[in-house]
Amino acid sequence: MRTKELIRFILAVISGAVSASITLLAVGAVANAIQPTPPELMDPATPEAVARRVSSAPLSTWISTLCGLALGAFLGGALGAAMAREKTIWVTSAIGLALSPWAFYTFYIVYPEVLWVPAGMLISVLLFSYLGGVVAARLAR
Repeated sequence: MRTKELIRFILAVISGAVSASITLLAVGAVANAIQPTPPELMDPATPEAVARRVSSAPLSTWISTLCGLALGAFLGGALGAAMAREKTIWVTSAIGLALSPWAFYTFYIVYPEVLWVPAGMLISVLLFSYLGGVVAARLAR
């Protein structure tokens, strides 16, 4: 890989991961505006508050988290693939790996209550970043 291609690759991965994270946070903000979490459950330093927050969260909260991350990964993969112009599988895989800490963070917060959420997040970041890259590569042809 030449220097110019390497720089393009790195910028594509960073841009894709940042845009995906922004999308996830935006979807989360909309979901929280629709169904806000009570302020007394928002103290991350108190394990009891975290446990009550996780156990009282409705299914729609977890679904919106998964959908936000899947949408973000798709858009991030598409942006990264469009910027890189080649080696889209490498770019989208790197974007998926860059987004995987969201799943591990969620696992740390929700363990052992709802393990399907971080597992779904990990699968969705890898799958949807790849699908976004495939769509961007096909549109570029």
